Amino acid sequence: MEGHTTAPVRAEPAESIAVAEGFVQSRRGFLNKAAVLGGTAFAVSGLGVFAKAARAQNVPESDLEILNFALTLEYLETDFYKRAVGGEFGRLNTGVSRFAELLYSHESEHVAALSSTISSLGGTPVKAPKTKFPKLNQRKFVRTAIALELTGVGAYGGAFPAIKTKAIKEAALSIHSVEARHAAYARIVAGTSGAKESFFKALTMEQTLAKAKPFLA
Repeated sequence: MEGHTTAPVRAEPAESIAVAEGFVQSRRGFLNKAAVLGGTAFAVSGLGVFAKAARAQNVPESDLEILNFALTLEYLETDFYKRAVGGEFGRLNTGVSRFAELLYSHESEHVAALSSTISSLGGTPVKAPKTKFPKLNQRKFVRTAIALELTGVGAYGGAFPAIKTKAIKEAALSIHSVEARHAAYARIVAGTSGAKESFFKALTMEQTLAKAKPFLA
C-alpha cells in the first residue's frame, strides 16, 4: 500500500528537499524573533503586519468579509494537515511527515492571526467549516496538498486588488507569499518542479469556492 511506504513519493535529491524545508522554515524563525522583540502584539497576531492591520482605522465591511473568506480557507488547510499529522492518511515517510507538520504549524498560525485581526477590528471570525477528505495514501495526500496550496495562492491573489485598507493588504500579502512557498515545497516533495509557471493566475471567489467545495462537508 502506497500510504505505508517508507520511500519518498518520487526520487528527489535530498539536498533539494532540505533547501525547500529550510526556505519555508525561515518564516518560523522570523515569527519567533518577532514575538520576542515585538511583545504582545506580535505574539497575539503571529506576525508584525497583522499587528498593524489589527490597529487599522475605518476598515470597510468588505475587507472584513475578505479576511473571513481567507480564514475559511486557512481552517480548511489546517484541518487537512492536522489529519495528516494525526495519521488519518496512513503512515508517511520522514520527509512527507516533516512537510505535513511544518505546514500544519504555518496554517494554524494563519488561523490565529486572521481570527485575532478580525476580532480586533470589531468583526466576528467565522467558525471553522466542517471538512471531508477522501481516503488518501501518501502520494494522493501530497497531490491534494499541491491543489490546496495553489488554491490558497490563487485566492489571496484574486482578493488582493479588492482590499481597501493598506495594512490589511500588507498582511494578506505576507500570507500569499508563504502559500506560494508551500505549493513549491509540496511539488518538490512530490518529485516535480517547484516552479512551473512564468506567471501567476489569480482566482475569483467563485472559482476558489468551486475548488474548495469537494473538501467542505
